[in-house]
Amino acid sequence: MAQQTMYPAIANSPGTELSAALTAAATTIAVVDATKLPAAPNVFTIGTDESSETILYTGKSGNSLTGCTRGFDGTTPKAWAIGSKVARYYTAYDHEAFRKNLTDLSGVTSESTTDVILSAGQQILNATKNARLQGLKIQGRTLIDLLGGAGSGESLVGWTQNGTTATTLSSTQKRSGSTAFKFSPSAGAAYITKDFTTPLDASKYYVMAGWVFIESYVDGSLNLALRDVGTMTARYNMSINVSLLGQWQFVYFKIPTNNTLLGTGYRLTAGSTGSGTNVTYMDEIRLYAVSAADYAAIGTTITGEAIDRLLPYVPPGINGVDGLWVRRYGKNLLPPTPSLLGSIATPIGPYDLIFASSSANQVSRVVGEVIPNTVYTLSVKHNATIRVVGGDTAVNVVNSTTAQTVTFNSGANTTLYITLVCTAIGTFYFKDWQLEIGSTVSPFQPREDSLIAFSGVELHANPTDGSEPDILREVNGRYEVTKLWREMALDGTLPWGNASNYTGFKRVGITTAISDSTALTGSYFVSKYNGTPLVYANAWDAADKYSLIGPATKLFQVTIANSDSGWGDSYTPTSDEIKAYFNGWRMYTDGQPAATNVYSGTGTKAWAKKNDAGGIVEASGVFVVPLTSNDSLTGRYQLLYRLAAVTMETVQEDGSLSLLEGDNFIEVGSGYVSRERATPVWESTGNKYHLNNAGLIGNTLKYRADKILRIFRDSRQDDRWMVLDFVSAFGKQLATIPAADYDPSASYSVSYIKLDKSPVPSVSGFYAATEKAQLHDLTDAVIEISSAVSTLAAKKAEKDAGPWITPSTLLNGFTGNQLSYRKNGNYVEFKGFAFYNVIDAPGGTIIMNLPAGFRPLSFVNLPTTSWGDTGALSPSAIGVYVGIDGIVQLSVPSKRNVLFDGLRFPLD
Repeated sequence: MAQQTMYPAIANSPGTELSAALTAAATTIAVVDATKLPAAPNVFTIGTDESSETILYTGKSGNSLTGCTRGFDGTTPKAWAIGSKVARYYTAYDHEAFRKNLTDLSGVTSESTTDVILSAGQQILNATKNARLQGLKIQGRTLIDLLGGAGSGESLVGWTQNGTTATTLSSTQKRSGSTAFKFSPSAGAAYITKDFTTPLDASKYYVMAGWVFIESYVDGSLNLALRDVGTMTARYNMSINVSLLGQWQFVYFKIPTNNTLLGTGYRLTAGSTGSGTNVTYMDEIRLYAVSAADYAAIGTTITGEAIDRLLPYVPPGINGVDGLWVRRYGKNLLPPTPSLLGSIATPIGPYDLIFASSSANQVSRVVGEVIPNTVYTLSVKHNATIRVVGGDTAVNVVNSTTAQTVTFNSGANTTLYITLVCTAIGTFYFKDWQLEIGSTVSPFQPREDSLIAFSGVELHANPTDGSEPDILREVNGRYEVTKLWREMALDGTLPWGNASNYTGFKRVGITTAISDSTALTGSYFVSKYNGTPLVYANAWDAADKYSLIGPATKLFQVTIANSDSGWGDSYTPTSDEIKAYFNGWRMYTDGQPAATNVYSGTGTKAWAKKNDAGGIVEASGVFVVPLTSNDSLTGRYQLLYRLAAVTMETVQEDGSLSLLEGDNFIEVGSGYVSRERATPVWESTGNKYHLNNAGLIGNTLKYRADKILRIFRDSRQDDRWMVLDFVSAFGKQLATIPAADYDPSASYSVSYIKLDKSPVPSVSGFYAATEKAQLHDLTDAVIEISSAVSTLAAKKAEKDAGPWITPSTLLNGFTGNQLSYRKNGNYVEFKGFAFYNVIDAPGGTIIMNLPAGFRPLSFVNLPTTSWGDTGALSPSAIGVYVGIDGIVQLSVPSKRNVLFDGLRFPLD
C-alpha cells in the first residue's frame, strides 16, 4: 500500500491569529505571523475546541497561506472572525497517517480485537494478550432515595420509637457511615416507624432494599416493611433469614405497578415487631423507582449482592455516576505497607518488616481485596507464622502456619486480612508478601495497579427509568461526554422571588428563566435539603411541590411549608429572606422557640441555622438577613433537568488501563477525587504529620475517604506516606509520614476514593487480541501521548488565562447570575448575565466597576441583548459601554436580564 503523506510538525505548536476575517470559501488566508507555521505544504488548525477547522495549504507568501483546502480531513469549513487562533496542532489526519503507515510497514496482516463488558464491582477478566483497554463507553445513571436518607442508620430524628426496648444507634456493627440501627428486645418488641405522606406512583416500579446483621436470635418477628400510612397493615415485607448469624445479609422486595398501598403515602417499619429476644442491626435501607427492565431482572438474572451493586445505598439527594473509575489490580494483590503496623514493628522498606517482639502473638496486618469463592496463593518470606482471616466473616481462612506459601479458597469473603504473627519473644522478619490469583506461585513482584478515572465528571439519566443517559466515551484517544442532563444547587445565589401565599405554605420561584432546559413534564427532578424528593405540582395544594411555569418562560417554582421556613401565613418574605432560606436558615420571632415559631409581621425578626439532624443550631438567632451559606447544614435543594439541546464536553482522564495476559482482577467503582489540595498537620505523638485524621484540626479531606490512592508532593508521587485504616480517620483511611520526611515548603495533594457511594454502571470497551491489533494499540498510544502534548499547547492560552472573578458588588439594583470576568491574554472576557430588580433599567445605569488592570485604553461599546421575565420575553438588542475608568453601564434602556456571556474587549 502506498504510504500516506505525513506533514512535519513545529516545536511547541506556537500560535498566531487571523489578521483579517475569513469566509468559508476563501482559499488564501492572512495571518499575523506566518513564521509560526511550518513550510508548505502542511496543515494548520483554526480554533482550539471541537468546532475547530483543519486546513491544508500548499504555499506561503509573506503572511499569507495560499492554495488552501478548506475543511480538510472531514472538518467543516466556516467563517472565522479576525483574531481567531491559528496553530500547527496535532490533527486526526496526523494520527491516521502515522497509524496506517506503521501498520503497512509492519507486514502483519491479521487484526482482531476482543470486546469487554465490565460490571459494577469486582470481577476477574481473562485476557488473551497484554494490551490496553480502549474505547471505553459509560452511560449515566441517577438514583434518588425516596426515603431521603431516613434509612441511613445515622439518625433517629423523624422516627417513632415503639416496643418495650428503645432502638439505639450503634457503631459495633455497621454497613457504612458511623452507625446502624440496633434493636435488642428482651421478651418484648423494639422497632421504629416513619410515615411518608407522598404516595408511590401506581404507574411505576419500585425496589426497596437494606442490610441486616443478626448478632443473636432466640425469637421475635424481624421485619423491614412498607405498610399503609398511619397503620400496621403490612403490604410489602422483606424476607430475613434468622438462622444466618454473625454476618450481614442483603434483603430486598419489589413493588409492582398498581401497588396495593392504601392511603396518601406509606409507613416504613424496621426492627423486631413481635415479642421476642434478639440483637439485630439494620443499615443502608433505601427505596428507588426503577425501570421495567431492571425490575424484571432483579431476582432473576440479577440476584443477591449484585442487586446491591445495581442499586447501591446513596446519600440523600440526587446522585449521578460521580467520578467513575476502573482499576486493574496488580498481579500481586497486596500493598507494600501494612494497614495495621503494631507498635513494635519497624518498616525497613516496601514489603519488608522487622518485629522486635516483647511477647508472643504480637501482630501486624496487610489487607487484600479478593473475589469470593476463588482460589488464591499467598507467599511470604518469614521466620514466624502467618494467618489469613476473612474480613467479612472474621473467621480463619488459613490457620497459623509456618509455611512460606499457602493456597486456599477465599470463600464468601471480599477482603482478607493477612496477619503476620510473632510466635515468641525475639526478632522476626516478614518480607515480599504476595497474594495472587490461582494456585501457581510466581516470582515476587511489587503491586502495580492500572487505573483510569474521571474526577469531577457526573453522569445522569432519567431517575425514573434510566432513559436518555449522559454518555462518556473515548473518541480518537480523548474522552468526551454527551450531556443530556444538568444538575444545579437551588441555593441563595439564585434570584429568588415570592409568587403566592397559601394557608400553611408559600410558593416561591427563580425569577430568571432556566434557558437551556426543556419545558416538558418529567424532565425535572427536585430534592429538598434533607434529601427528600419533591412532588411535581399538578396543583399548588401543598408544600414540597415544584413545577415549571410556562413552556416559554421556563421559570422554576417550589412550595415551602411555613413550619419549615418560619414565615407566617400573613407574612410575605423578601427576595433576600427567600435566599436565606435556601442557604439553610429559618426565620422566627425573637424571644420565641427558634425551631417552631413562625414570624407573622410583629416583633423582631430573627434567624437560626438548620442542621442535618433536623434541629436548630443557634436558638439565640441572627437579626440581619443572613445571605451566607449555613455550614451546619450540608444538604441543599437540588434540581436535575433535561437540557433542551444535547451538548458535548471534553473531559480529562487520569491514567490509562492496561490488561495482563491471563486473569485480571478488575473493579469498577465511583467516587474518585483527583489531586485534592491537602494540608498535613503535625502531631507530637510519634513526631509525624497526618492527613485525613478527624482527631486533628485542619488536615481532613473534603469528602470522607474510603481509600487513599496516591499522595503527591509538588505534583510528584510521594511514596513515603503510610496509609492506614484507622478509627480516627475521616472516613476509613488516613495517612502519616515521619516529620523528617515531610517538606513544609512543598505543596501536597491527594487522589482518593470517597466513602459516600454513587451509582456505578457497567463499562464497555475492547482490547487488542492479535499482533497487528497490538501494533495499532502501541502506535495509537504514542499518538495519543503526542496529541495530549499538542492539546496542552492548544490550551496554553486557556491555561495562561486568569481565574474567573465574581464582582464583589453590583450597583443600582443589579445582581449577577454567575456573572464573572477574567483576563485571557490581551482580552477581558465575561460570562453569565446581570439581573435588574425592577421591570426596566434606564439607559446609562451603571452595573459595576472593573478594577485596574481590567480596563480598556479607550472607550468600548459591546453589543448584546436583554430580555424580560413576563410579557416581554423576546430579546432586545442593547449595548454595554466600558470606559477607561472601568465603569460598565447600559448604553440604552434595558429589560431585566442583560447578557454578558461571550462579551470581551481588548486591553490595548
